[in-house]
Amino acid sequence: MGGYMGLGLQQWIYSRDPQKKMFKKQPLKSFTALPKYSRTFKLQSNRKENKKLNGLITILFVFSALLLSIFTINHFVDYSDKHNQDIINTKKKKDLETFSFLVNSGENRLINNQALGAYSEFKLAYNVNPESERLNQLIIETLSVLCFDNNEFCKELDYALEVE
Repeated sequence: MGGYMGLGLQQWIYSRDPQKKMFKKQPLKSFTALPKYSRTFKLQSNRKENKKLNGLITILFVFSALLLSIFTINHFVDYSDKHNQDIINTKKKKDLETFSFLVNSGENRLINNQALGAYSEFKLAYNVNPESERLNQLIIETLSVLCFDNNEFCKELDYALEVE
């Protein structure tokens, strides 16, 4: 056994003879130039391709896409109209609830001798629905009560009687 060379290598590994060559190199043959390739290519249509069938498929695809988009647009317009009508109906319902609440609140204040508070409630209700005869009559009654204490309300009473 030989001496230790480090790195875990044994002497028989680094001192052995090189292996015999498996293949013998053969000398290169002399170089001969290849003839120049002179063919040219041009684009040709595929004979298997059916142009009429492709055109028909394209027209069918465009027509079906157009038909689908028309139905989709009609559906969207119907939905949009229905949605807008629902919004209008909801707004009318809320306005009616607000109007009746304000009129009832104003009547209760008028009964409790709070004419100024009743007048403010009636003015808010008038902004919601200015065409109500009952509300216009309550405003005139409230202004006639307030006119005894303050002349500014008398001017508003005169204007309310002119409008009616």
